[in-house]
Formats: sequence, structure tokens, C-alpha cells
Amino acid sequence: MKINVFLIIGSVLFLTSCAAKLTSSMQRSYAPLDSREEVKVFGINEQAPPNAEKLGTLKVGDSGFSVNCSYAVVLDKATTETRRVGGNILKLTEHKRPDIWSTCHRIKADVLRVDNNIADYFDAEITYTDSIVTAVNTQKNIFPRFRAALDGGWQYRTARLAGGMDKEWRDHYRKMKSGFHYDVQAGYFFSENSGVELMFSRQMFGNSSDGYLTDTEGNFVTSGEVKQKIALNYIGANYLIRLFDSKKKNSWLFSFGLGYMGYNDRLFFNNIENIKRTAGTLGSNASIGYDIGLSKNLGIGFKLSAMGGSFRNYKRTLNGITTNETMPEKTAEGLGTIKLSVGLRFNQ
Repeated sequence: MKINVFLIIGSVLFLTSCAAKLTSSMQRSYAPLDSREEVKVFGINEQAPPNAEKLGTLKVGDSGFSVNCSYAVVLDKATTETRRVGGNILKLTEHKRPDIWSTCHRIKADVLRVDNNIADYFDAEITYTDSIVTAVNTQKNIFPRFRAALDGGWQYRTARLAGGMDKEWRDHYRKMKSGFHYDVQAGYFFSENSGVELMFSRQMFGNSSDGYLTDTEGNFVTSGEVKQKIALNYIGANYLIRLFDSKKKNSWLFSFGLGYMGYNDRLFFNNIENIKRTAGTLGSNASIGYDIGLSKNLGIGFKLSAMGGSFRNYKRTLNGITTNETMPEKTAEGLGTIKLSVGLRFNQ
């Protein structure tokens, strides 16, 4: 079977976090505050002290691909800059939560300064989070860190069939382009929006049809049932991007990764194994999914994914004798598939 090489669409984006980007424009500054001195945060709908002096503005957001940019991290970056220019009040003017365009919380704010005790204006133990008063020190931990998923569904091989085959064999392989699979994933999130996971996927294809055997010179020997079973086994690591809705109940999930893909092809004639081919290669995986929370720890998920890989070298077993084989130049067995899945989600 002649196959186009499936392009690796899921290179691992980054396995280390990238910091959010801060830009500022200051018209005035004072001596930096000591790190122990407090900077108060006023939300978008809160009124800052009327006598506060405005030092400038700042913006914290996505640097292109930032993942270490939870709301607590973004606020910490903004208050550090406020302290650096001598301000002691940060007045939020805009707050965008993570969405499909960015995994970051993004804020704009005015940097202000008052000379008297700022504790008179705000409770010293809490800070504002857009109409929700919450402790910044605890906000970092309000998300599920562990995620397990069990999926099953349909898949389709994307590679083209080789030319020059008899009609019977072409029909046989065309019926083998679709099949069923199951996936098992176990992941850990080191922030609300980003994490890593281990994944195992088994894809199965099969078909049976009437066929015949020929000798080495192409002469007819006998007819009977031809049955073929192909299995693709993938194990690898994925980088995860998770985007919750406003209630933190449902979420979009994007994954990209690389791993090992094994190929196992068994051909039976009248229920007797006649030929076996095995191979292994580098595989890739990319997916987009949506998880729907049913309870605190249990949910259901839907996923569209693509897997890729190809090989030229393989082992062939015929009549109990195994040999190493190589496909002709400019040909390869393509392992690319598109998968539709549904399954259970477990979060903790």
C-alpha cells in the first residue's frame, strides 16, 4: 500500500512555562517601595481613593505563547511593577479571562499613589477579583490538578491507496480505511491552563473478503476467505492547554505531543495466519476536545484528534520465517488517522 507521509501536526509546543508579558507607560515615579510594603488592588467596578496621584498605566498579557499567566500570577507581576515605580494602588481598568485565543488572564490598570495609610481604603487581608472578593494566596489552587480520560470512537486512515492493485484488493483495503479505537490518558496540570499527560491509544482496522492464493510465479493455487487485521498502538506524552468557562464547570482542551507508534498487520487465509508485518516509528498526536462537568469529579468529553507517522523498514513473517524488509525509494506506509471520540472524564 503506497501511502503519503502524514505530516507531524502536533509538535510539542513547550514543556516549560513562558511568563506573561508586561508593558507600562509611566509619567512619574518615586523611590521603589520595599517588598514588604503592600500594594492594594481595586477592581474594575470599585472606586479608587479620589486623592490618589496617577503615575501611569500598565498592561499584562500574552507574550505570544504564555502559559504561566493565571490571574494570581498576572496580578503579582502588575503589583511588582507598581511597587517598583513607587505606587501603592493598582486600579484595574480591564480584565480578559482565558479564551480560545489566549490561555492567559490579561489586565490593564492605572498605577496610583496615596501618601496616607492605604489600609484606610481597603481591607488588608483581601483583594478584588472582578466582583468576587477572594484571597490571592488561595486562588492559585482553585482548579483540578489531576485529569484522567477514557475514550472510544471511530477513526479513518488518511493515506491514499497504492495504484496498480486488482479491484478485489482495492475494495478490500478501502473497507479497511475506517475502524475503531480506544484512548487512555492521565494528566497533571501545573497551572489552571496548562499541563502534561501520558497517553495510550489503540486503533483497530479489519476486513474479510473472498480471495485466492497464488504461487511465487503468480499461478492460482486455491480460493478461500481472506481476513486482515491491523492494529496501531501509540504511547506518548502530550502538552495540554485547558480553557474553563466562567463557572469552571466545562472546558476546552487542546493537546499536542509526540510518541512511539507500533504497527501490526496480520493476514489470514481460511483462518490460518499467512503473513505478518510489524514496524515501529515516531508518531505525533494533536487534538481538540470539550469536557462537560456532570459533577465535581466526573464528566463526559468529546474529542476530535489526528495522529500521524510513517515507516519504510519493517519485519515480515511468512511461514514462520521472519525477515527484515525495506520499501522501495519514495514509498512509505502512512499511519495518519483522524479520530472522533467520546468518553468519561475524571478530575481531582
